[in-house]
Amino acid sequence: MKRALLLIATLAVASVATAATASDSARQATATVSITSSGFKPENVSVRPGDSVSWKNNDTVEHQVVSDTGTFKSPVLKPGETFTQQFEVESSYSYHDATKTSLTGAVHVLTSNVSVGGTRIRAVYRNPVRIFGSIPNGATGEAVTIHIKPYGKPEITKEAVTESGAYELTYRPTLNTEVFATWNNTTSESSPKVGVRPLVIFRTLNRAQNQFFVRVTAAKSYGRKVVRINRQNSHGRWITTRIIRLNRFGEKRFTGKFAFGTTKAQAWVGKTPGYMPGFSVIKLVSR
Repeated sequence: MKRALLLIATLAVASVATAATASDSARQATATVSITSSGFKPENVSVRPGDSVSWKNNDTVEHQVVSDTGTFKSPVLKPGETFTQQFEVESSYSYHDATKTSLTGAVHVLTSNVSVGGTRIRAVYRNPVRIFGSIPNGATGEAVTIHIKPYGKPEITKEAVTESGAYELTYRPTLNTEVFATWNNTTSESSPKVGVRPLVIFRTLNRAQNQFFVRVTAAKSYGRKVVRINRQNSHGRWITTRIIRLNRFGEKRFTGKFAFGTTKAQAWVGKTPGYMPGFSVIKLVSR
């Protein structure tokens, strides 16, 4: 009798251990994406928190998998090489091929809730940001509500319709913005934030006379704000050459302090409520 009870107990323990092993194996299941000359196959994959995704280079040239928001980055993959990334947080992650940026894909990490992600964590005023995500049942024709919360402004809602479980829309933020999604009485676990920079225009008016123009555009006025005009020295460091105050329209004509020759220059404005620091594109000033 004791032997029978011992055998039953041993079998029970083995059964529990087997179940635990199977559960752990399922939790760490790996989805595989093939990198080809025409793109990522499949372009969208859905996994659960704790799962991992492997990308294998099945092309004859090198590729590199890079997250659009800096979450992950593979080394340069030679033909036949593989890169694996584990995902713990429920969200949607977009990525591209660094060697050919037109090749893109997405990983949706979700259980029972809708997921949401964004293609940028920073954007210039009114530049487009793609908001995207997925629902767990993979259905087509489902309505997902995207909640957009600009800094200091009322919440905006927009609706997107799923196709094979995925949805997306393009939004042009005008202030620092937070986003989340709702679907079928569920709310996304993540709430991506997009930091917005003002649009800074810096251009030459008269090169010979060292005359320049700067304008800062945003949803809030930058009138009377201070702008720094910077140049890059021979050591690659940025040095402020002039500090100017914008007029009430948020712009200013000014005389620069650039030496003869070619100088890399940029206009820069500091952080303000609702905005990240802003800067113009780098301009080559030749005199």
